[in-house]
Amino acid sequence: MNTVSERIRTLMSAHPVVDAHSDYAVELYRREQDGAADALAREHLPALREGMVSMEVLTVAGDFDIDTLKLWDHRLMRGIIDATRRQIDAHEEFHLVRSAADIAEAARRSGTHFMLALEGIRGVEDLAALRLLYAADVRSVILTHNERNLAADGCGEPLPGGLSKFGRAVVREMESLHMVLDLVHLSDPSFWDAVDHYTLPPVVSHSNARALCDHRRNLTDEQIREVGRRDGVIGLNFLAMFIDADRGKATADRLADHAVHIASLAGPQALALGPDYADYYMDAMERWLERDRLPADLMAFIPGAETVRTLPVFIQALADRGFTDEELIGIIGGNILRLYSTVLSTSA
Repeated sequence: MNTVSERIRTLMSAHPVVDAHSDYAVELYRREQDGAADALAREHLPALREGMVSMEVLTVAGDFDIDTLKLWDHRLMRGIIDATRRQIDAHEEFHLVRSAADIAEAARRSGTHFMLALEGIRGVEDLAALRLLYAADVRSVILTHNERNLAADGCGEPLPGGLSKFGRAVVREMESLHMVLDLVHLSDPSFWDAVDHYTLPPVVSHSNARALCDHRRNLTDEQIREVGRRDGVIGLNFLAMFIDADRGKATADRLADHAVHIASLAGPQALALGPDYADYYMDAMERWLERDRLPADLMAFIPGAETVRTLPVFIQALADRGFTDEELIGIIGGNILRLYSTVLSTSA
């Protein structure tokens, strides 16, 4: 069932493969605190190579906590960014994405590329802080996690509103800086407010279709159409809870249903990969589930494609559903690199 054909391996080895959302920078920082000074190269790179991933977007701060790490704490944000940049700079084959020129290099699969991102701006208290993060090479921003912050309401708010005055100013400043706006995790009103104040193509880095799995984190058909209309891109999420209401039915083929549905509304050029893998710090996730008395299988992933090492299994599922080589090349990385190149076109 999990056999990957030579066709898919050849395609993925010849074209850029982008994981549009990963929290690995947090684990990198944790490993460095434990004395592993080169975890990105020694521990993570082999996994990326096995999964044939050539670019990854790394969360370096956010609105959530992992064990005792509060990712909005300013000292921790600086520590994660510093550790990540140092470990990237330590290896010639690693490249930090800052500009459209860097995206052009990523498209050639020359080395392994990383982009820095925020998953919530609880730690961003004014526009000066946003500009300083840009100067520290952060290029993509998710406005909230699931809750409310000073900028916007997340999808977990029971009576959600849209962006605050500050949130609208943040979105306008992001456009001025040519930063990527990631609409994932937003409440529906905040989603629509954000696209009203940002004219560049938006990304939704790790969400699926609400019509197929009625979860607040997934996108409505209207939202999918809007992302497509704006030349945006949606990264498919491999977590079972966002694939099927019955997590036991959340297979690679069921996620392919989401891909087919999104493509029917926005075109295959709107598809990308945002697996949201967490295997590298599943110990912390299990403690979180126990702490908040959540179901033990809440962090289940597609069987057979549970880690970045086995990412090609899902690409095979897409091929089996009839996606052409050209469409697959877009889905595995070409589509989102096109968006990044457009948005970062005037970056430093």
